[in-house]
Amino acid sequence: MNQGATKSVSQSTIQRTLLRLGLRSRRLVRAPMLTAVHRRRRLEFARQYSSWTSTEWRQVAFSDESRFMLHRTDGRWRIRRETSERNHPATIAGTVQAGGGSIMVWGMFSWHSLGSLIIVEGTMDQYKYASVLADHVHPYMRIVFPQDDGIFQQDNARCHTAASVRAWFEEHQDEFTVLPWPANSPDLNPIEHLWDHLDRVVRAMDPQPRNLAQLATALESAWLNIPENTFRDLCDSLPARLAAVRSAKGPTPELEQKAEKELGETALVK
Repeated sequence: MNQGATKSVSQSTIQRTLLRLGLRSRRLVRAPMLTAVHRRRRLEFARQYSSWTSTEWRQVAFSDESRFMLHRTDGRWRIRRETSERNHPATIAGTVQAGGGSIMVWGMFSWHSLGSLIIVEGTMDQYKYASVLADHVHPYMRIVFPQDDGIFQQDNARCHTAASVRAWFEEHQDEFTVLPWPANSPDLNPIEHLWDHLDRVVRAMDPQPRNLAQLATALESAWLNIPENTFRDLCDSLPARLAAVRSAKGPTPELEQKAEKELGETALVK
């Protein structure tokens, strides 16, 4: 690093200088991998709903699934030890195969109220989702939006777009509408922040859940105790979220051409 320099600089000096400049070591931000088509459709979505204020977004019920591990480690533990202490018990972090198991949940909420948090056995498929729609989505939309002016949001997971599910929504189109959602855009869905909230609350519990039944109980308790201002503020953040998409660099001519090609290939496959 110091080749060609007239004065050597220690690593600690470099680190202190970077800290003074505000350049701290941070984890990479995780974001969905976007193709040219994804970027184009996200931008189109942000532009289409640019006139919506928080008033309009308060008529939307957001939904999603998420999976929670019983035991989780992110691999970021660091310790200082002698080379010979590699296998010393004090320097070993225990692991559990497959994280000790996991639970999938489905939930929904709007500015007006939290909906149900459902424990999903195994993974969600179109048949389980049909039951969720009939037993939870339909009653929620009827109660929270009695004027039939509610809007339901879901992503484009396969179980959400199955023919039987689309038919169910068509049968209830006079009661509420479904918001078209751009593919691969979980970052735009405010419910993702509620999943993060649940994870933080459960990880802070003492004692920790020791089995999947306790984890399910902990998640349900954390969901029921989400502060009202937390989910209301998330709903009111939609205009700013879409403004950020619009203000980000839009598709370049190269991306536009790539998107056209991808769209053409998709049409040929269909």
